[in-house]
Amino acid sequence: MNKLFISQALSEFFMFKELNAEQITQIAEHSQLIDFPKGTSVFNRGEAAVGLYILLNGQLKLGVTSPQGSEKIISIVSPGDSFGEAILFLERQFPVYAQAILDSQVLLVPKSLIFSMLDNDTMFARKMLAGLSVRMHQLVQDIEMLSLQSCTQRFIGYLLQMSADASDASNITLPASKTTIASLLNLTPETLSRTMAKLQQLGLIEVNGKDVMIIDVKKLRSYDLGS
Repeated sequence: MNKLFISQALSEFFMFKELNAEQITQIAEHSQLIDFPKGTSVFNRGEAAVGLYILLNGQLKLGVTSPQGSEKIISIVSPGDSFGEAILFLERQFPVYAQAILDSQVLLVPKSLIFSMLDNDTMFARKMLAGLSVRMHQLVQDIEMLSLQSCTQRFIGYLLQMSADASDASNITLPASKTTIASLLNLTPETLSRTMAKLQQLGLIEVNGKDVMIIDVKKLRSYDLGS
């Protein structure tokens, strides 16, 4: 049962979508399902990567903690996403920690298997590179958003991204606490609250706890963010 489940998850993973059934089976046979209850660590800053991590269920956060103890969220990991792959290929230590926000299930593909397949299968290597290129493009976009956009632009951009991925584009459930999302967007929780209140007063969104209703997606997208 687990092997069939793992094989299905691997075949849907963006780096492995073009692999044949034999390759998927080979990876599935050597991969491991690991459960991480809410609040537990997947890995800590300074540890070495032992494989490629794919989140199947739940939610994780990647972050760093300053010497003063303040937390900065680098990314929120959702089901279907991988994490830590850059460190895996660079063979360095993790610069961030990964922790379960919700009860989570992670698929771990061993480093030794990935390296062996990369050494022996050119097409496999090309598919991995394509997947990493997509991830790098997203990272550049994220850096641009945090560096160049105002707080309102960041939050609207985040909402629109969530809207594009949701089954109902007008109704969004925030995937984490407002404190976590504020850290992700490089905002203080107070600034995020003021931004949400401002957009709600303008009639662009309605907020009820973690549920956000976009009243008019077009108006939100075209809103004069400089005003």
